[in-house]
Amino acid sequence: MKRFGLLLCGLFLVCSCTATKRGSAQPELPLQLVYLESDGISIPILVEVANTSEQMARGLMFRRSLSRERGMLFLFPIENQLHFWMKNTLIPLDILFFNADRELVSSATMLPCEEDPCVSYSSEMPSTYALEVNAGFLLQHSIGKGWKIELQ
Repeated sequence: MKRFGLLLCGLFLVCSCTATKRGSAQPELPLQLVYLESDGISIPILVEVANTSEQMARGLMFRRSLSRERGMLFLFPIENQLHFWMKNTLIPLDILFFNADRELVSSATMLPCEEDPCVSYSSEMPSTYALEVNAGFLLQHSIGKGWKIELQ
């Protein structure tokens, strides 16, 4: 009987840990301040930096919210056409793609994926950086071609 109780407790722990890992939001990554700049305008954004393949694959999955003026910056080792999707991402996002010279080359508003296959959002030109922020950020700040990202 004692073994059965231990087995039951062990099974409960395994199940609860698995459920938590699969459905929970990831811990936030260290923060860095970046600026979007154009014609004397400078907009500060506090970003989590994703620079490993695991961090990039996870992105903002399972997040239920993202604070204003916050985002996630993806740093790629070489300039290339980038592709993003919204699998398991619960909030709509704007994505901004920047080339190696840190110039904005394209952007899009991405909606949470509701059915497979998920829509893919791609940079129009080769890019080195991708910045995800809350949907509406682009319109709110009138951000378009000619803007640059400055890293600290």
